[in-house]
Amino acid sequence: MRPNPKSRAAGLLIGWMLLGTAIGTRAGEVPSDRALDEKGLERAGAILVLRAESEVHAKAEDVRRLFAQWDHAVAQQRATLSEKEYQDTIKELTAEINQMRAEINAATQNMNRIPKRRGYPVNSLLAEQYQELSYYRNQLQMEVNQRTAFLNQLKRRPFDPKDRIKADAEVRNREEALHRGALELRKLVDGVHARYAALAQDPQVKKWLDTPEGPAGVKPKLGPSRALLRDEKLLERAERVTAADEPGATPTKPSRKGRRTIKTRRSAGVARPASPS
Repeated sequence: MRPNPKSRAAGLLIGWMLLGTAIGTRAGEVPSDRALDEKGLERAGAILVLRAESEVHAKAEDVRRLFAQWDHAVAQQRATLSEKEYQDTIKELTAEINQMRAEINAATQNMNRIPKRRGYPVNSLLAEQYQELSYYRNQLQMEVNQRTAFLNQLKRRPFDPKDRIKADAEVRNREEALHRGALELRKLVDGVHARYAALAQDPQVKKWLDTPEGPAGVKPKLGPSRALLRDEKLLERAERVTAADEPGATPTKPSRKGRRTIKTRRSAGVARPASPS
């Protein structure tokens, strides 16, 4: 028995209507740029990040600069202790520079191993890894340049114990500036984390995060971004440095290099240079 043409047409119409409804619901769940903006969010690849992160990144760059200035002042302070300490500083700087150059070479090799098409990584995930490696390599190169310049300055400058008073004052000034910068950055970082925690409980955001997007059907993720996590690591190092001289301070357990730094400062009043992240 052949189906009634009218019944068949009605069935097709109902089917298309249901399909259209399903597609419309799914498309409606994908957040538009305007909807994201209302939540203070923006896209960074497959991650939804707060626009407020840009303020954190800017302050982190400022703290990184203050950290480098403190690092430089501490190196000069240590070089004024004795002839032996002066020579030790030169040896340590040389070793650190060689280590960083080795890490730069390793990062370059890892970047070259990433599959590319027409000079670009073949997908967004690999592109993100490539950008991370590139950023890390650039930061290392900046530190190599800073340490090389200071090493050359040390070698050209004769040892003079009278520089100690001036070096002590410079370290105090740089450390106070770093402490202020770390306090400001901590306030921004904690504020961004609090906003992420609130967004994670937002029903609309939860719906967005559970909606596949694009041809691959990838669900977006809520930040923080990797850049913010790098900024937070820098902040923690700055806090350990500035907390070492505060009475009654109990900073978190630092790395082996950090423990040597704090121990040296408490015993001899100086610190071993530490590189910013």
